[in-house]
Amino acid sequence: MTVKNHVSIVEGKISSLIWRNSQPMLMAILLLLMYELLESGLIALSSTATLTAFGFTVPITAAMTALAVGTSIRCNNKVVKTACLKKDNLSTTISQALLLSGFFLVVMSLVAFSFSEQLLQLLGNNNWLASEVLIKNPSLALEQSSYINNRYLSWLFLGAVWQINGILRALNFAQIASNIMVAWITLKGLIALLLLLPQSPLYYDSLVAISLVHAISDVSFTIISLYILHQKTRLKWPSLANFNAQCKQPKISSILVIFQQLITPLSLGVLTVIAASYSHTYVAAFALIFKLEAIILLIPMALTTSMPAIIGFNYWTGKHARVKEAYNYMFATVLIAQFFIAIILSYTVDFWANSLCPHDSVTIHLKHYLTWLPWGYLGAGCVIVYQSTLNAKDKVINATTLGIVHRLVLIIPIAWLGLNGSEYSFYPALMLAHLLAGLAVFYLYTNGSYLKFIKKYRSEKRVIESRL
Repeated sequence: MTVKNHVSIVEGKISSLIWRNSQPMLMAILLLLMYELLESGLIALSSTATLTAFGFTVPITAAMTALAVGTSIRCNNKVVKTACLKKDNLSTTISQALLLSGFFLVVMSLVAFSFSEQLLQLLGNNNWLASEVLIKNPSLALEQSSYINNRYLSWLFLGAVWQINGILRALNFAQIASNIMVAWITLKGLIALLLLLPQSPLYYDSLVAISLVHAISDVSFTIISLYILHQKTRLKWPSLANFNAQCKQPKISSILVIFQQLITPLSLGVLTVIAASYSHTYVAAFALIFKLEAIILLIPMALTTSMPAIIGFNYWTGKHARVKEAYNYMFATVLIAQFFIAIILSYTVDFWANSLCPHDSVTIHLKHYLTWLPWGYLGAGCVIVYQSTLNAKDKVINATTLGIVHRLVLIIPIAWLGLNGSEYSFYPALMLAHLLAGLAVFYLYTNGSYLKFIKKYRSEKRVIESRL
């Protein structure tokens, strides 16, 4: 990273800086989320049973992606801090971060692979396997097992793509990071259409085809991304002494950052278990709903790729007034964007629900979801971006607590109460939980700013009194 890159972040106009750093990743994230929805949509063309089988794996694959993103955030924060405080060690720090993150994902892959069946069982998959639907299609259980096991084996490469992308963004190579993401997702989409579209000559009617899509694209772009990163930073292999010293450093912050990413998949898993006890149709609907949630939250997701670096650089260089200004722009952008998205979706509920799934039993769930949840995402969007910036300031415990309160303390009990109320009151209950979490964010933010003001006032008062 050049000195010019540093200056642009700590001295440039905040509104322009946010747009310039977020815009390159906006299209990349949109394509990523659209691919996720395309994947579920192509599976939905098969049958409700296939979509349900896929739905039971969604919390697990969401956890895999979350851990990959968690290691990416860890790498991003590490590089930002090193670029500010110890620039001479940057290349070695990057290499160490990639090696440790890769080792972590290898261990997690082996553990998950060993307990694959048990993980599916925890989600209520075995009860569904015994249903009359599966008796008519016994090969579906084998497809499901092969699919999730193949995903475990290619997990390392998924993580590597995310980690290198996070490092490039930390170094202010946002456009390069965006181009890599766009090319990666484009390849995924093309392979998915070739293997999963019934009209394709290479059509492969199996869940295993999806795992092949991910394996081919992830391995390919791990190699490409690593080559580009090396060209930009001239990676240095860390010495054994440096590597041992890094391993001995306290890891509580890194562990908490990665754990934060597991909170949402854990919440999705619990919701899947609760909803499946009422009806397996919920699980089929969740296969689409969990993908839609990310798309509707596109703006906050894009901001999480730029705001940590912007907040982090200004925070660690003592530009606290710019940090506050960045927060004000960030929250205003999220609230305005989510409000307009909610308005648009409220007038197009039937169109989207009928377009996304041909099965009536699932479509009715999509209609209720699109009616209520977009309004709740005004709160959820604020939680997502605020949590990411807390990590950039090394306030990892605060960020973890916020994630737990949002996804576990609020969503799980309120959603359970909603399911007990009536069949479709589940969705307005989720909306309420997200809004309450958003209110908690504004309480924390405004209260923190107020306390800083009081502290500064008292400090200045003591200085004046000492002079008198």
